[in-house]
Amino acid sequence: MIHKKITITGLNEMVYHLREYKDKNDWQIDFYNIYGALLLSFDSDEETLARLKDEDEAYRMVTEWMDVALMMGKEY
Repeated sequence: MIHKKITITGLNEMVYHLREYKDKNDWQIDFYNIYGALLLSFDSDEETLARLKDEDEAYRMVTEWMDVALMMGKEY
């Protein structure tokens, strides 16, 4: 299993890193803000892999989950 921890400053970075793994299986990527707080984790489940195949859908997925993270009090 590939497990990466990445610090990001924008949603576009999240999409970029996730799309690098759109054709791979068995991975997990944890995204952190610049303060070291965990924002989101994505793994190679069937739905995530399907949504990563299309760039617009990947942005939509990341935006949806980031909205949830912000509602839960995460600081971006």
